[in-house]
Amino acid sequence: MANLILVINPGATSTKVALFDGTVERCSENLEHPVEELSKFKDINDQLEMREKAVYEFLDRQGVKVSDLDGIAARGGCVAELETGAYVIDEHFTQLARDTINPHASNLAIMIAHEMKKEYGVPAYAYDLVCGTGKPEEMFTLSGVPELAKPFLGHVLNARAVSFEQARRDGKSIYEQTYISAHLGGGCSGELVVNGVIKDQIGDDEGCFSPERCGGVPCRKLVRLCYSGKYTEKEMQKKLKSESGFKAYLGTTDIREVVKMIEEGDEFAKVVLDAFILQIARVIGQLAVAVDGKVDKIILTGGIAHNKMVTDGVTKRVEFIAPVVIIPGSFEMEALAGGVDRVLRGEEEARTYTGGPMLDEPSRTYLTR
Repeated sequence: MANLILVINPGATSTKVALFDGTVERCSENLEHPVEELSKFKDINDQLEMREKAVYEFLDRQGVKVSDLDGIAARGGCVAELETGAYVIDEHFTQLARDTINPHASNLAIMIAHEMKKEYGVPAYAYDLVCGTGKPEEMFTLSGVPELAKPFLGHVLNARAVSFEQARRDGKSIYEQTYISAHLGGGCSGELVVNGVIKDQIGDDEGCFSPERCGGVPCRKLVRLCYSGKYTEKEMQKKLKSESGFKAYLGTTDIREVVKMIEEGDEFAKVVLDAFILQIARVIGQLAVAVDGKVDKIILTGGIAHNKMVTDGVTKRVEFIAPVVIIPGSFEMEALAGGVDRVLRGEEEARTYTGGPMLDEPSRTYLTR
């Protein structure tokens, strides 16, 4: 009999929930949280009770009790330096999620799952967290400034999900393959997946720009802008994270609108899209050199991978490296359920976090001789 798994995946203004029978979705909902409701809370952690109530109401609508579940799969953001795969949600792990220096709604899934586990004894796991790239080789972390070690934060969950899927399509084991996953969405990142593990990664603040994020920018000019007196630190962070990219150049975050502009003869829109395609290709090229070009497949994924103009443009530039496949969209819910199902069936072992460096602590800052 298949394991009944509850998947919890909170975002900024909604919480995605689903019930899976093993790896087969039974039902799902996107629980919307109006801005007026969210504005009542001072910080993200204060939303816990409200979001937890919404998850319980979803279960009630499905006629399912928490005690009926075989497992709970939780999304997770920045917690600590973690490996890929599953982590047992316990008191210590939940406290890390609560106290993170990088608050995000996704960590509320860990807190909700922990409360359910405490009350009903259902096994609960976080899977392929944003920070779940392991401790990278030191040479991949050096930025040129010892105080600014390269962060390893990206679309780990979806990168591994599409890698598992591609390995299945190839009739191979993911633990014997090398894939490059380029996630093209609201934020863009590239992950080099070697034998199932993230070996190298280029995040959304160092690679290509995206619909609303800056990507890598000239650092000396950025420093000058930061000290220009025009922006506070909070305003600068917002500018780089949500007011750059396509939004800054063309006033839209919708790639379909950009394509429409081009079709209507907007030459600058064409320049912006071409630059976006070029930067994606550069990210893929950078990752390929980390394994001497020995890549089995390049996977284009994320919402923008639905756009043929983009995928054709990227494919043309990088197919000399390896065959390019398109797996559009995001497979977060399926990946969370699949990971926890493997743990419950004994095919994958869950780790218990027993300590280690928090993000941005000295282990991420490598000193000179």
